[in-house]
Amino acid sequence: MKKSFEIPVYNTEVREAIQNKHLHANLEAKWADIHLIMIRAHTADEALAICRRKHPEKMGFVLGDVSESI
Repeated sequence: MKKSFEIPVYNTEVREAIQNKHLHANLEAKWADIHLIMIRAHTADEALAICRRKHPEKMGFVLGDVSESI
């Protein structure tokens, strides 16, 4: 049975752009802030893998620790 997991995500490239008073070429400024991404998966590892596909680290996304939602 799938469970709900939360993963905090932000983007370092967006943060850097904002600090330099620029806009990121492809992402909205809101990605400088932490977003709690909800993922339905069987395990925490599966949730993390799903989140990484949607928010890849090679594009500047930083994923925090996975926690199971209550």
